[in-house]
Amino acid sequence: MTAGDDETKPGQTPESEGDEWKFPSWRRVGEFVANILQLERSVASLREENKRLREELRALQRQVDEQGGKLEVLSDFVRNAVHDKVDSRAEKAAIRAVETMLAFTRGSPREIE
Repeated sequence: MTAGDDETKPGQTPESEGDEWKFPSWRRVGEFVANILQLERSVASLREENKRLREELRALQRQVDEQGGKLEVLSDFVRNAVHDKVDSRAEKAAIRAVETMLAFTRGSPREIE
């Protein structure tokens, strides 16, 4: 007898009982069917969870898009406000420069604000 002779395959009996295939016991068949049913339930619940998560993902994506839109509007507002402020200051500086030049050309220097 070798080491390979001691091994039996599932559904078979040791060589001492013969080489023909025997039907598994009803208990093993029942366990197999129960396992299959449990796997089917697991797959069904995973599909439901996947569907729920996809819906949740869509809702979150809509919120992100909405927040992105709000952020873009806010960014445009700030950018325009900064540009307006810079333009206003540049205009005031140009007016002061012209006033200073006119004051020197007229001969009556005026104090710059």
